[in-house]
Amino acid sequence: MDLDQLPYIAPPGDEGLDMSHAGGEYEVFEGLAHEVAGISGCRYVDPRTHSDRIENETNHWNIQMDLLVEAYLDYCYRDSGDGVPHHGMPPSPSDDDGQPRRRSSLRSQPHHQYPNETLIHHGYLGCAPLYPTVAIFAAHSCCIPPDTRVCPTFSFQAQFRQIPYRPYLTTQLLGAFNVYLQILQRIDQRLCTALKRDTPNWRLLNACPACFYKLEDEPDLDFDWLVTMDGNNSLKRWDSMIYGTNAQVDSRKVRSDFWIDPNTVDKFNSEVRAHAAMPNQGDNALVDNTAVETNPAPFSCADWWKNAGPEMQKKMFSVFDESGIFITACRHRFVLLACDMIRSGEL
Repeated sequence: MDLDQLPYIAPPGDEGLDMSHAGGEYEVFEGLAHEVAGISGCRYVDPRTHSDRIENETNHWNIQMDLLVEAYLDYCYRDSGDGVPHHGMPPSPSDDDGQPRRRSSLRSQPHHQYPNETLIHHGYLGCAPLYPTVAIFAAHSCCIPPDTRVCPTFSFQAQFRQIPYRPYLTTQLLGAFNVYLQILQRIDQRLCTALKRDTPNWRLLNACPACFYKLEDEPDLDFDWLVTMDGNNSLKRWDSMIYGTNAQVDSRKVRSDFWIDPNTVDKFNSEVRAHAAMPNQGDNALVDNTAVETNPAPFSCADWWKNAGPEMQKKMFSVFDESGIFITACRHRFVLLACDMIRSGEL
């Protein structure tokens, strides 16, 4: 067979453009390309941001939160003790992962207004506020809080078996877990109100009974109570303005009696500035007396330790929005005081 008669097939990318003897194909193609590039259709620009998404989701959850709390309390009342209520049918044989499989229909009660209310009534937590398509067992959420105190990452990853990591799975689990924490916080608030523990200073007065309570005719100790304090400097958080971006708006607030609202603390801002402007002779005298009494070496610790210096030297870099969280705990492991250093300029 003559090899010259075989058809030649150009490799991909080298085909070229078929040109006729009359010509003009290249000009037509170039004109068509310019016309397509010049077409300016109507393009929709989505003005929504990630902050809008968080705000909308938070508002939808807050509207139905009271109803979800009632549904969760009803579920706990009907709970058999293992975290999963009986559905009236035995589970089918388990699959390879050892988890029993069950197919059932969740019936809503006449007074239920939201799908999540029906899910919680049967022991499930929805991952979306309005139209949930995925739900998680409430018993799994009960196991997460003890684990997060030891290893937060492990507690979330260990709930999935034989499933590779997917970001959307983590988002769904976090959404359901946050709703579960909000429900527990609402229940704790109801208990504190019923027990008259909702006063502003109740937590401070009743932090540790062993340290602050005394019996009649109890002898005095050399030290009434011992505490330890740590500034947690590793919890610094950079200010987003340093990178030229604005912080995302988040209206969610921590529902805890350990923290005071930042707006309430800012009311005393003028008093702090007035106190800082006054010369404090105590710190200077402390450093001078230390230098005289101890006769330090050329590399004295007191000269380098900023906490022993004047107040004007106790400054934190302005690039941090939070410079740490001070925690004070007693020897019985009760948290007595907690202070979030938000742009305080101290230390």
